[in-house]
Amino acid sequence: MSQEGYELFVNLCGIYHILLQIILFLIIWDIFYKSEREKKTLLLMGIFAAVNIFLYISPGVPGGLRYAVSAVMVLGYCHVKYRGRLEKAVFTLLLFYNFHGMSFLIASSIYQFVMDGMIAGLDIWDAEYMYRLYRCQVVGMGLNVSLYTAAILLMTGIIKQIVKLPLSMNRQEAVFLSVLNVVGGMLTWMVIDISAVQIDREIFFLFVQKKEMVWKIPMIAILLCAGEISAICIFQKYKELQEEREKHFVEEQQLKAMKRRLEEAENFYGSIRRVRHEMKSHMANIKGLVAGEKYGEVEKYIGKLDETIQELTYKFSTGNAVTDVIINDKYRLAKDAGITFSVKFEYRKTDTISAFDMGVVLHNLLDNALEACEKLDRERRYISLNLKRKEHFLLIEVENSFDGMLIWEDEEKIPATTKQSGLPDILMEHGVGLKNVKDVAERYLGYMDIRAEKDTFRVIVMLQQKEEV
Repeated sequence: MSQEGYELFVNLCGIYHILLQIILFLIIWDIFYKSEREKKTLLLMGIFAAVNIFLYISPGVPGGLRYAVSAVMVLGYCHVKYRGRLEKAVFTLLLFYNFHGMSFLIASSIYQFVMDGMIAGLDIWDAEYMYRLYRCQVVGMGLNVSLYTAAILLMTGIIKQIVKLPLSMNRQEAVFLSVLNVVGGMLTWMVIDISAVQIDREIFFLFVQKKEMVWKIPMIAILLCAGEISAICIFQKYKELQEEREKHFVEEQQLKAMKRRLEEAENFYGSIRRVRHEMKSHMANIKGLVAGEKYGEVEKYIGKLDETIQELTYKFSTGNAVTDVIINDKYRLAKDAGITFSVKFEYRKTDTISAFDMGVVLHNLLDNALEACEKLDRERRYISLNLKRKEHFLLIEVENSFDGMLIWEDEEKIPATTKQSGLPDILMEHGVGLKNVKDVAERYLGYMDIRAEKDTFRVIVMLQQKEEV
């Protein structure tokens, strides 16, 4: 084989390598994101592939620059499409780079071992030495590309089998899953840097001077990939358990709501039967009161009948069975405790905050508010619940009266005369459960803001609406 033929083969292998990387990246991307078949998306994929090939064939462009440009393109696209939520996009990129790097190390090590044996068998004085050398290089490079393809396809196939549905992840989860990916990338660049190092007038070849690296490096690469795949598998199981927990919670709340509605229906029809049975008596009583011009008594009498009917229905209807149950249960407790309870809350079908998480927030905030109000005189007790919308954010605000005292960690009481923003190191006297609320807020890329001033305590929880990805 001539030098020109060898160079042509190298270029073709390089272009194949680039196209293979793009295809495998898109497969991995499709695993963690929903499949998209829009013409606009396909056009962007074509541009992405064209840019990669152009950077590869451009002279003097380092390979690291191509990866950096690709990352910027992907993250820029996600920033626009998913409103700046880049956690999963960053993880997907790092996972691909890790699989790419580990496959490269495995294939290169085996390639080096095979090439050493093939070149050692050549006779430098043979007239066809260069021809045989180029042929060995072609065989070795073909083997290298084949091994790389097999390794990364195997890794990608395992991930595809593990991840059945697109996973959502927050910042902490993305960091947890990306640690081994970062380690894998660092290992790849380290091996590349030290594979051939000039020391004084000599060149240190890692795989020549340290022959055991031929099997040690692939073994480390395999273990890193196995660790990352295990982490993803564990995360998948965790997500499934979390979804089952949320589903169980929602179903439990819905069953409670259904049970209450059945009980209310029974009571309602029982009351109707009683009212119908006693209607003649009620009418006679009302006529007697009217004849005696006791109109105040008539109003009270009718009011009692109205209360009987009103007690059979929910005071507040929010649009969701879970939030209906929680808010109305807290309302009944507040009513029994003589607490004024006002609600402006609408849970829409388009809201992407799960009923489970919304239930956690409402349950804890309203429980804390009830606990604080019960320490006050009845005339000072009130709770106000509001849900506001601002762009793609939900703001849940609970305001209640309290005794104006906060408790530090050393249990020393201090008067609340200034605003307390955020969740400081102090714990409020009625602050049990606020940490759970804070965790939910952070999971939705939001925050919890606490304000305490004189005898007013207010908690604002901001939740960012999740976009389906």
